[in-house]
Amino acid sequence: TGASILVIEDDVTFANVLAGMVQKRGFRAVLAHDAATGLNLARQQPTAVLLDIHLPDQDGWLVLQQLKADALTRHIPVHIVSGVDESARGYQLGAVGYLLKPVSKESINQALDQVQRAASRPPRRVLAVGVDDGLGRSILEQLDSNEATLETAASGAGALDWLGRTGCDCLVLGFKLPDMSAFDFLDAAAQRAPLPPVVVYAERELSQDELMRLRAHTDSIVVQGARSEERLLDEVSLFLHSLSTSAGRAGVVHAQTQAADLAGRTVLVVDDDMRNIFALSKVLRARGLNVLMAQDGPKALAQLEQREGKVDAVLMDVMMPGMDGYETTRRIRGRDEWAGIPIIAVTAKAMPGDREKCLEAGASDYLTKPIDVDKLLSMLRTWIRS
Repeated sequence: TGASILVIEDDVTFANVLAGMVQKRGFRAVLAHDAATGLNLARQQPTAVLLDIHLPDQDGWLVLQQLKADALTRHIPVHIVSGVDESARGYQLGAVGYLLKPVSKESINQALDQVQRAASRPPRRVLAVGVDDGLGRSILEQLDSNEATLETAASGAGALDWLGRTGCDCLVLGFKLPDMSAFDFLDAAAQRAPLPPVVVYAERELSQDELMRLRAHTDSIVVQGARSEERLLDEVSLFLHSLSTSAGRAGVVHAQTQAADLAGRTVLVVDDDMRNIFALSKVLRARGLNVLMAQDGPKALAQLEQREGKVDAVLMDVMMPGMDGYETTRRIRGRDEWAGIPIIAVTAKAMPGDREKCLEAGASDYLTKPIDVDKLLSMLRTWIRS
């Protein structure tokens, strides 16, 4: 194929090993031994980038940030190669994979499998719901016709019908639909099948409650205003170019710790700090999990009521105002239908007796902040029965 993979790696011997593996898979290998050269070569639009973190002229994290900040390169999937496991930071900055040195051939081949699947896939389908014709045309002009097609639906009902019959790879959703709210539409769509990546285009600033409800389905919300159309097109482009798992969301496959066994499971995150909720939900959704959110105990109980027990696990912040995590856990355990739901208590400080207090309240397990993502995933695997 004419597809190429850019390898940014200062160790010449290791870079040549990677290049050999890349070429065996039918890709052209492009090598850069420093950050400056790598950034220049990335503007030639390679299919993917393998990025070392320790480079002679610039930190690899800065290279990743620059790649994601540039409209020409931000869509290119980046797999980090590092001797230090900072995978959570990598995913947060937009990497789609993380290879930990010493890298096995198997993990490199897994990353190349992802690249190959993305390079050979048929054109992606974008469905725009409740957006005006001008915006639809702008999206269409931005998309390469070999890469993506655009369909439009004027109403929520029409879009649900389309999704049921055909499905799509990315959904652009206007906040105001003629026949239902955006929330009702997303809830209805999610009940039928796993949602594709969703970009919400809102005409005004949204309240915290509105953001919370939308964040249960998407990380991408673009508010109309200066450069909002450009941001919307960037978000759509990012989703279309991302290497996603078959879980339906813009997923990330960790080269060392795959979470495919958790894909499609539903986790309720309970925390009074919005930043914690958004950060955790992004990490979990990237691994194919469905995430529900609640900012306090009563809202957590309401979420469980609405879902009628279709929640596989709860991450419960202990220190919350009003009804704290201990009391909320006790309330959950007081209901027979929720008795079997695993509850992982999360606390900011490891104080003596905390673990015992959490378990006494009914928690299944216990984690301290800052949360170690791999440890959390391992814990979820342990507690969520297949």
